[in-house]
Amino acid sequence: MNRLKIGARAHDLADQSPAALIAQAHELGLDGLQLAVHKSWPEAYQARDIHALTTHIQQLQEAGLPLFLLASYFNPAHSDADVLARDLARVRLNIELARRCQIGAVGSETGSLNDDEWTRHPDNQGAAAFHRVEQTLALLRPDLAQADCDFLVEAVCDHIIHDARSLTRLNARLGEHFLVTLDLANLLDADNIADWREILADFLDQHGERIRLFHFKNFILEGRNKVSVGLEQGLIDYAEVLLMLVQRQLTHVPIIVEELTGDPLRESVAYLRHLSR
Repeated sequence: MNRLKIGARAHDLADQSPAALIAQAHELGLDGLQLAVHKSWPEAYQARDIHALTTHIQQLQEAGLPLFLLASYFNPAHSDADVLARDLARVRLNIELARRCQIGAVGSETGSLNDDEWTRHPDNQGAAAFHRVEQTLALLRPDLAQADCDFLVEAVCDHIIHDARSLTRLNARLGEHFLVTLDLANLLDADNIADWREILADFLDQHGERIRLFHFKNFILEGRNKVSVGLEQGLIDYAEVLLMLVQRQLTHVPIIVEELTGDPLRESVAYLRHLSR
């Protein structure tokens, strides 16, 4: 197996200054980060201080800490035009940072018709919601082309783009700069968790070489609610997941360990290193 490229979300680390992020990442044995500038450096972000943001990013890069993704979380189907315009401005800022710092990808999930609550809505899987997402993301095509940057779309079972097939349809319509983040846990719920192997295999069959990033997280169920746990402890067997990635020659794709902080994050990174030996 290739040496895995393992990262974490910057905002899951304790201290957000560039020097502290570098120290924490090296101490955890991370190979890179996923960065949401509006979460990690809110003052510079709110001031739209692109010089400061660029300088911070370059500090990480010069310390051998590449950014696997600039996370630009937004809901492209939001019904409030002002909110949508604000969020698109944030995505475009991230694309400009990607251009200046030679980062290959920005990305987001696709949200819900529930606006600020990214939760299940009876019409999320309908044609109108799909069209709204497509229309909004298509606005980013010129920016992505100019920056030579890709937009990674992540499917989530409760969201508008909710499975492998809906993501295939969307990206085929949007074109070459729209690729894929795969988060298996986000495709699963109490109804389909028993089928996680088949769901993963189908997703890999449909998207394979278009996947640019993996999100790894795990959960148990309390009733129908998903509760986050360390990678070694949940209902997804990540030893099996890695074997499936080996079989499809996808172990070069970076992995972000999500929704963990402190010791659980440390233990999960160590667990992945152990599995890859």
